[in-house]
Amino acid sequence: MDTEHKRIFLSPGEVACAAEPTLITTVLGSCVAVTLWDCLQHRGGVNHFVLPYNTPTREGTRYGEMAIAQLVDQMVALGATPRSLQAKVFGGAGVLVLGGEHGSVGAANVALAMADLSRRRIPVMACRTGGKRGRLLIFDTATGDAFVRRLAGYERTVTPGSGILPRRAS
Repeated sequence: MDTEHKRIFLSPGEVACAAEPTLITTVLGSCVAVTLWDCLQHRGGVNHFVLPYNTPTREGTRYGEMAIAQLVDQMVALGATPRSLQAKVFGGAGVLVLGGEHGSVGAANVALAMADLSRRRIPVMACRTGGKRGRLLIFDTATGDAFVRRLAGYERTVTPGSGILPRRAS
């Protein structure tokens, strides 16, 4: 990653695509990011969705169905060829319980992404999902490389007078 790349930070519900070298960064918990890269045109994009399915009263790219469709549409608008697209899927940590067949919002988000990409016949080249911690993702649109770092877990802070005694070293 060099300093000549443009930089974009992606918030939940956003989609970003670029024809020029760009580093797209986002932070994921139970949310999922799908990256698409056109291996012939060397262009890429990322979405960041919060929930798998929209409802009749709520639409937009905060929902996986819409976010993946929007990402594909934006890539095609940049001149990408659908058959040369490659995907990577990130996030989906099990931090929010959902119940039902998937068990968590993160697992439901991952399942939606994998099914949608399969239906579109877009191969998934890498997948880093699940777990209990969030992830930092940096995607390079020029190379299709994704750099992922697991975020540190939460630590309990002990403050004087809180009544919580620090654990003794053994």
